Amino acid sequence: MSSENKSPLPEEDAAPSEINAPATDSSGENAESVPAEESAYKVADAPATDSGGQMSEVAPPQKKKRKWIWNIVLVVILALGLYSLFGIAGEVTKGDGLTFSEAMSNINALGAVMLVCVVLLIMIVDCLKFCFVNKAVIGRMRPAVAIKTSFIGRFYDGITPFSTGGQPLQIYYMTTKGINVSDSSAIALIRYFGSIFGFAFIGAVFMILGVVFGVLDGVSGGTLLLVAGWVGLAVNLILPVFILFFVFFPRLASKCTALFINIGVKLHIVKNREKVMAKALKIVDDFVSSFKIIVKRPLLLILFLICCFAENFLTFSVPYFVMNALSCNLDGMFIAVMSLNIFAIFGVSFIPTPGNSGVVEGMGVLAFSLAAGAALAWAVLFWRFAVYYIYIFIGIGITIFDLIAKNIKSKKKVKNE
Repeated sequence: MSSENKSPLPEEDAAPSEINAPATDSSGENAESVPAEESAYKVADAPATDSGGQMSEVAPPQKKKRKWIWNIVLVVILALGLYSLFGIAGEVTKGDGLTFSEAMSNINALGAVMLVCVVLLIMIVDCLKFCFVNKAVIGRMRPAVAIKTSFIGRFYDGITPFSTGGQPLQIYYMTTKGINVSDSSAIALIRYFGSIFGFAFIGAVFMILGVVFGVLDGVSGGTLLLVAGWVGLAVNLILPVFILFFVFFPRLASKCTALFINIGVKLHIVKNREKVMAKALKIVDDFVSSFKIIVKRPLLLILFLICCFAENFLTFSVPYFVMNALSCNLDGMFIAVMSLNIFAIFGVSFIPTPGNSGVVEGMGVLAFSLAAGAALAWAVLFWRFAVYYIYIFIGIGITIFDLIAKNIKSKKKVKNE
């Protein structure tokens, strides 16, 4: 995912040797940035991780003439997300929702400040995760690199199906800052595993609490949220359980994996038994060899895991603070809103659209219909902005800044020559 006595990843995961050296621009100087339109192609030289966290080869770069197609698709998906949000909200509220001016007039200052603090804290904690992992893997925190690595990952996760684009770009960016490809891969893998573990654990706890307290009772679409949520949790638990099973029960895990693969062969789902088995074992080897690095630094491991749990807890709590800022009646509903949010998030976690856009908004409308009341549409909109759209805008801002900085640098170089 994202020191002394470190255990690098297997050499076969390494990209071509040139990736180990800092990238250079056209003038031969070290590149200081990774513009989106260039990095999307350069990253093909770096190892990638698929949706399961496995190190894999990245597909060959697309032709630049086709980039506009992807940009249009992304804009359409984001637009569909917003359209579905207001469309479903209108159906649920029967046209009685607040207008924009009414929603703005209901905002209370203290609630708005609390919401902003929560969003900023989420960003800070994610950056700290990289700082602690950097310290464990390369012996230095490198906060500036950690901050940009975090935002690059969130941006590309947000614009790629199944959130698969962030890790390759993070690995590539770290290599441009002098971190070799093995260490960059280890940092990305450790960060991914810790994050998915915290995501699944906190999600499971609050979903169980939600069932115990009956938070779905009376919610429109409650059955859909319940079923989809548990299915999504099961899907997200596959990788952590798979890895832990191999770590603690390697022989039994190998036998079970072989059994499932053989069943897949008989059902004509799996074509090459040996290749699939080798691939499964390699996933385990990548994660175990990477995680051994931070396990040897227990203090850093504890701090890292605290950050993983804190980030997910805060992210899941964002809808509560959004509704609080909109002056919704939330007396004693913190656990209920958290649980409903988690059911909605897990219920669409296996949808392949970028950021689950076009679907998660609709699930959010169903989940928050009772708590948000007439402010429902605005509550879901501000929630999505705080946890998704804000990172898209930040990523676009970073890209524009990088392009301008590179152009200025190139012009100065030409002028000096």
